[in-house]
Amino acid sequence: MYLPLQARSAVDQSRFAVNQMNKAPAVSFVIPCRNDIDMLARCLGTLATLAPRPRIVVADASDDREKVRGTCERHGAQLVHVERPCRGAQLDAGAAVAGGDILVFHHADSEFSQAHYNSLLSLFARDPLLGGGAFLKDLAALYPGLGWLRPLHCLYICHVGTMYGDQSVFVAREVFEQLGGFGELPLMEDVRFSARLRDAVRVRVIGPPLRSSRRKFDRDGVWRRKLENMLFVTLYRLGVCPDKLARMYYREG
Repeated sequence: MYLPLQARSAVDQSRFAVNQMNKAPAVSFVIPCRNDIDMLARCLGTLATLAPRPRIVVADASDDREKVRGTCERHGAQLVHVERPCRGAQLDAGAAVAGGDILVFHHADSEFSQAHYNSLLSLFARDPLLGGGAFLKDLAALYPGLGWLRPLHCLYICHVGTMYGDQSVFVAREVFEQLGGFGELPLMEDVRFSARLRDAVRVRVIGPPLRSSRRKFDRDGVWRRKLENMLFVTLYRLGVCPDKLARMYYREG
């Protein structure tokens, strides 16, 4: 049974805090990939410039594995193959081989700058016992004209809202292991993990806001895409099987 970090003994907490203060936390990025190799290449090129350089693991379920392998080799990323496309299984497989004190689960079509990295490192330097969190979403970039909702959105997501995968969810390794990872969920793995993480430990949602690609919004239309995303989350919460939702989401038979 998982015990919240707050419930650990004072001795264990002190030992963990001292260890973290004596060294900068080592960070590993875990990136799931499924046939989005061009976007992956741009993402890896950016992450490779971060200082201090993090470890980067790509958990791949693409059709062209050799092309993904070459992309990873060019950017110094470790590659893990997963036989069947399944977001939760891919994230768990990547985390299993990633070292480090902090795991960042990052989407290839989301930006991640040195400013984001500095914010993450500073957060754990100030609060080494923090369990995890995510980055704010750049709401104005996705929904032009709705920038006025940003204060309300920030208030909601910082305190009770779901931390979605495109917010680069981060978690202390020991917390991730105690929670048992994401599990074999092909979709909605982030919704489930976010709820469990908030229930178990203290989390923080931090800036700067993270910007993700507008490709799907431009293709489907902003409101259609938003309503469709809301529908999938609602169906999941009502108990619809994640495997069925994944087939619907990826337009499979």
